[in-house]
Amino acid sequence: MGMIQIPADLPASFIPAVSFANLETKLTDLSPAMTTIRETWDAQTLANLEKGVVVVPDDVINQALAAAIAGQDQIKELTVTSTGDGKIKIKALTRQTGHLLMTCRIEQFEHDGQHSTMRLKVLEKKLPDKPMMSWIFSKVSLAMAVKFAGSVSMAEGMAVDIKGNTVAIDFHQALYQSRFGGVELFGVKPLDALVVREAIPQQGAVEFHTALAAPDNVKAMLRNLLE
Repeated sequence: MGMIQIPADLPASFIPAVSFANLETKLTDLSPAMTTIRETWDAQTLANLEKGVVVVPDDVINQALAAAIAGQDQIKELTVTSTGDGKIKIKALTRQTGHLLMTCRIEQFEHDGQHSTMRLKVLEKKLPDKPMMSWIFSKVSLAMAVKFAGSVSMAEGMAVDIKGNTVAIDFHQALYQSRFGGVELFGVKPLDALVVREAIPQQGAVEFHTALAAPDNVKAMLRNLLE
């Protein structure tokens, strides 16, 4: 096969001007964003997001919860244990009531670029450090208990609404205040592209049903970055 010859006498205006200094500056600006994406996702996670199912172990969820409540005055500890019957057990250590144990069912878990919502139905609840109060606590609704005991402040950027034994949590602002929430690559935020439709507890993990609502070129860019 013959080589393509480029005429030596092309006018200067035909050759596009490339500023390597500007390119280097742009790549340098993107470096923190690329580092944050690599710290949050890996190639397998991205592939699973595109396929539509991501399974997150309880220990990973609990690490994120520990980071979210770091420095909190009222909530000292917060952990989740997923069970095989589609429920989660929440264990908290609070300044007001000591240990709090709740068994919940996830009725809604959704995220997209416009909203991020979780709704829990509390099935059982008790205060193991205070037996007498625990009996009363188990009989009244969570909303009524909060009226008597006072609300517990959540992490910054999270809004909580309690009605009866149903807890609705809006965590959209908290997500976008995180490092990953501020990441943008060539005008696209990965968190905007991420779609979560459902969360189903399994034994020791939660299965998230997902999609990646991004153009093909953005997906290819993310794959290349995470290889």
